[in-house]
Amino acid sequence: MKRFIVATAMLASLCVSPLVFAQSAKPVKPAEMTCSDFLAVDDAYKPALVYWVSGTDKLGVRETVTTVVDTATPVAAVIGECKQQPTATLSSKVRDLYKKGELELFKHS
Repeated sequence: MKRFIVATAMLASLCVSPLVFAQSAKPVKPAEMTCSDFLAVDDAYKPALVYWVSGTDKLGVRETVTTVVDTATPVAAVIGECKQQPTATLSSKVRDLYKKGELELFKHS
């Protein structure tokens, strides 16, 4: 009987321990995201974040402007800048790259 109690206690502790050590995801708003937060995001979501942060209303884009489909180049540029300054905000990096002309997100027609 004593072995049964010990075995049950061991089994219960093994089942509960992953729940105790699991970290809850820290909610991050894209507008407030730092470069280190951006670099931690899965690569599949990075293009969407770059385009969301750039926002059509924030960079003076009009309805006659077409969005560029090539996402690899802009995202790679943002990743490169974010690796150099991980504490900077993602929105400031996207804005700086766009204003320097190093980040082409839109084709003006």
